[in-house]
Parts: sequence; structure tokens; C-alpha cells
Amino acid sequence: MRKKLFLAIAQRIKEQVPGIKFIDLWNEHLAEIKSTTAWPVPSVFIEFEQYDVRQCANRVCMADVPVRLHIITRTKNYTAGIDDKRLEAALDYFDLIDQVHAAMATLAGDNFSTFMLTTSATNHNHAELIESIERYVTRAQFTAGARTAQLHPIDTLRLK
Repeated sequence: MRKKLFLAIAQRIKEQVPGIKFIDLWNEHLAEIKSTTAWPVPSVFIEFEQYDVRQCANRVCMADVPVRLHIITRTKNYTAGIDDKRLEAALDYFDLIDQVHAAMATLAGDNFSTFMLTTSATNHNHAELIESIERYVTRAQFTAGARTAQLHPIDTLRLK
């Protein structure tokens, strides 16, 4: 299911947020960052948090799957106050976050419900980069191990 969710999120962002230049799975990309990035920005990294799974009938499982989107942008400059002409350029990354949210707010698919935004945070702790973390949750149905319907031998004879 994670593969399906990753591909759905990546495709939606690629189609609806043209400002994003790179999409990948999250792997603590900012932990070892020095002075340059190894990927183009703005970028979105998709992280799957731990989730609890509930067993349903016929070997189908359900889970509320939390997904964090790490939106990485460059710091353009400081706003220098509300009257400064640089204000709009300095706050552009908020527009990008809104565009990502607009794309995610209607994303649903086979076996998963619409993504709901649950938490939003901004991390300014990376020198030239700003990391905005948007947490979403979707309810997903896991059908990989589902039992398929099979005809009973007596029903097979009746069909002939």
C-alpha cells in the first residue's frame, strides 16, 4: 500500500505543483546537510510514519496511514518588516505550501480515502534551507492478502 500511496502523492504533486523540482522518499535528508544540497529545491520528500493495522474479514486490513511531506525550499531573504518591498519574495514559500495542500486536499484513490491535513510545522534550523513539514492522514484498505472468491466444487458442476 505504501508504494501505491507514494506514487499517488508524487504524481499529484508533479501534476498540480509545477514549482516542485524533486520528489522522493524521506531518509533524514537534512541530517547531514552541509553547505550545498544534493537535490534540486524546492523539493518534497514523502515520509510514512508508523501506523496500527486492523484486521477485517477475508484477510483485508485497514489502517489510518500518517504521511509527512517535507517541503524543502531555500531561504530567499528576511522580510525586514511588513513595509519592506522584499516581503512578498521572502514569503513565497508559504504559497508553495498552499499549492501542495490544494493538491493533497482532494487526493483519494482505490482503497484509500482523501488525505486530511492534521499538523503543519516549519523548521528553520538548516542555514539556507527551510523545511516545512505537513502531516496528512488517509484511511487505507490493504487488499494484497485478500481472499478471492472461489466456486465450491458442487457449484462448478452446476455451471456446466
